[in-house]
Amino acid sequence: ADVIIEDDVWLGTGAIILKGVCIGKGAIVGAGAVVTTDVLPYTIVSGIPAKFLRYRFEDDKIQE
Repeated sequence: ADVIIEDDVWLGTGAIILKGVCIGKGAIVGAGAVVTTDVLPYTIVSGIPAKFLRYRFEDDKIQE
């Protein structure tokens, strides 16, 4: 399956994205993270496996 990386995504050095994963618009993936599941838009994930840390913006900004 294809990996989908949407607009304005930041990928840290050495991040590994597994097959079939979608990285949502504006997301940040930490350096060395192993992404095994889809990443929601405007979220920050990191770790092995990558886990949600927080949203980049507050809800009202994301809705804009």
